[in-house]
Amino acid sequence: MPDRGHDEEERARTGLGTTPESRLSRRRVMTASAVFAGAGLAVAPTAAAAAGTGGQAVSLGPSGTTTVEFRGRVEQSGPSFISYGYLIRASHADQGDLFSSTDLKETTALLTAYATGNLQARTTDGVVHALDIVGTMTVYQRSSAGASFSDPSSFKTGTAVARYDMRLQDILTVIATNTGLPTLTGDMLQTFARALSGPLAGQTFGRTGTRLRFFATGLGNKFDDAPTAKLEIAGNWSIE
Repeated sequence: MPDRGHDEEERARTGLGTTPESRLSRRRVMTASAVFAGAGLAVAPTAAAAAGTGGQAVSLGPSGTTTVEFRGRVEQSGPSFISYGYLIRASHADQGDLFSSTDLKETTALLTAYATGNLQARTTDGVVHALDIVGTMTVYQRSSAGASFSDPSSFKTGTAVARYDMRLQDILTVIATNTGLPTLTGDMLQTFARALSGPLAGQTFGRTGTRLRFFATGLGNKFDDAPTAKLEIAGNWSIE
């Protein structure tokens, strides 16, 4: 026969009766527990994002997507290069975050870039030249506009918010005397990221360890056989 005394003792121990009211109370307890458990799970990703392991950042996006577009110049003096320019577009940033007015040019840009590099190898085959270049690039956030292509150093004014190691190949196709069409491609590795200010406060520019692909093309002119040359370029970065 069932041990009725034991059953009553067990119900008393667990607090779970067999009446409709007690069954309802049990369902309420289970529902409340599930809600709190779900809330606990929802908190975890938010904490991770705050720690910098998730969430959006300017210039980041899904693998394979273009996240930055830019306009710039490259100057070559023998084996040394400098490059400077400004960002036209960046993921998770509006046009008003990148320019001080609707006239989009270097003098109104608020995010600028400056790079240095050195020639590692060069090959020439007829009108096609291939140059391997290794260098670094820094992105700056300006508190006010004012960069000018007539002053390359003006593109490294402001707060450094990102830095990249770069390895590029420049394929130059000569189309006329001292004139060529450059195509630059290569790899970028972000080595530094810093929080932005102003309207973009709360975001960083990229994330340390991010790998990207670089592309640019334009027009190049050589001035002597040192060689001394200047390239006018536009291009983009994409996430690997």
